[in-house]
Amino acid sequence: MTTTAATWFYRTPEKQPYLLAERVNSTFWEERLGGVSLNVEKADPPFCMTGSYNGAEVKMEWEPNKWMRLETAPAAPALARGLWNMLRRQASFRYETPDGHTVWEWRIGDADKRWQELQGKPAYGNPVRLAHGNS
Repeated sequence: MTTTAATWFYRTPEKQPYLLAERVNSTFWEERLGGVSLNVEKADPPFCMTGSYNGAEVKMEWEPNKWMRLETAPAAPALARGLWNMLRRQASFRYETPDGHTVWEWRIGDADKRWQELQGKPAYGNPVRLAHGNS
């Protein structure tokens, strides 16, 4: 089975936790990110998976074809770059949470609105807009 982000991010994936975990993990492994291991926490939109990447805690949430949020502690820029490649689009934003986690967000269609939200709340530390073409 060939799996890509198109099968779980750009379309609504199956809502069976085991199949969803297999599909998403396989996509990361195909991108040569073998240190990724994610388990399904929520198998309907917004989907949520948690796990690890080379010792970093990972949380990934998404609404198919709308937004993706990757949170890691400590920061895992190689994982974020791998997700950029998988989604075929650069992350829209990067910021830090009050508990020191690093977050990358991808937005389709509402990036400007979300950027204003991020800038207006002190809880989002060091916000950076990475891509301007996703609005």
